[in-house]
Amino acid sequence: MGDIAFLLIIFFLVCSEVSKDNTNLQVSLPESRHVAKNEDTFAARVAIDESGEIFLDGVRVDGAKDIEWGVRALLTSTVTEEQRYVQFKCDSVISKETFEPVIKAISEAGGRLKAVGELEN
Repeated sequence: MGDIAFLLIIFFLVCSEVSKDNTNLQVSLPESRHVAKNEDTFAARVAIDESGEIFLDGVRVDGAKDIEWGVRALLTSTVTEEQRYVQFKCDSVISKETFEPVIKAISEAGGRLKAVGELEN
């Protein structure tokens, strides 16, 4: 029953404006020398906040498997590779044990990952 509810949530997310970043999550982004401005449109947005909670388009989900199912559902209507971009935001304090399964789930769902960060000084 929970799976059906989750898929309905994804359906309504697909029908709404998912290209806008309206998650309003406070995430302290990691810094890198290799950050560039990105103008791509995203099929989905995944975020992990400082407490380790995972969000898909602003909706809290239980884990990486939910991310995989959700991203897969959002990508069903895509035609080109450019339409398969998934934005990934992760708080800088999160360990790799938390974010690596989420990255793997995005990849297994067919998403093309675009990570977000701050330019290192």
